[in-house]
Amino acid sequence: MKPSTKTMRVVIFQEGEWLCAQVLEYDLAVQAKSLSSAYRQLRRMLEGHIAVRLAHGKQPFADLRPAPEKYWAMFRRSRIPLPTQLFPFPVAHRKIRIPRPEVRVAGPLAA
Repeated sequence: MKPSTKTMRVVIFQEGEWLCAQVLEYDLAVQAKSLSSAYRQLRRMLEGHIAVRLAHGKQPFADLRPAPEKYWAMFRRSRIPLPTQLFPFPVAHRKIRIPRPEVRVAGPLAA
């Protein structure tokens, strides 16, 4: 049980009035009205995913696909990293530990 050796990359972008946080290694995303709320929602979603998978005897993250290429491209084009201290990470649940992510903000035309 270990996605702990992987880097987790997240791209933040605006969609209408919402901020979206898209995890690249796993096609998981959240929406929120503020950056701090997006961080909390992302952590909550990851912890929930881990808890539900373990409760059902399944390996967390095992069958999740990476995010679509357009999000990877948004991440690569971005030159705006966010300090990792802003993220309430790492997520840890039993033996599974999610590393502090590398987060970048996508430009306004990227979405």
